[in-house]
Amino acid sequence: MKTLTVVAVAGVASFGTWLMAGSGEPAIDPIVSHSVPAHANTHAYTISNIVAKTACLAERGEKLSGRSEAFTAGPDCDAVWPGLSRARTWINNGDGTMDVADTHGEAILTVADGDGLAYEAVEPLDALLTFVPAD
Repeated sequence: MKTLTVVAVAGVASFGTWLMAGSGEPAIDPIVSHSVPAHANTHAYTISNIVAKTACLAERGEKLSGRSEAFTAGPDCDAVWPGLSRARTWINNGDGTMDVADTHGEAILTVADGDGLAYEAVEPLDALLTFVPAD
């Protein structure tokens, strides 16, 4: 009888602990949780201008349509290529080229697959730029 009482008390205590643990917010390790990007479908690029010896970071993000994605480039990207900070979309042209375009869909740059995972500017012809994945 004594063993049965001990087992019953231990079971009630375990059940109570389980209930209390489930009633609050889940225990999340903030270091591990914040190490996962908020937008897993984004791709960061280092954009380099070989002639001007400048570089900046830009990001291709969420899908906007069947062939376009959001694109953001900071103000420092204007030192890499004039007007690049106005880019808002990455449009797949279906021919192996992609337009980096403004809010009106006007291409600022056209890029194509380069070496490995990188892209190289092909339009305008004087744009000696590379887009190298930064993530």
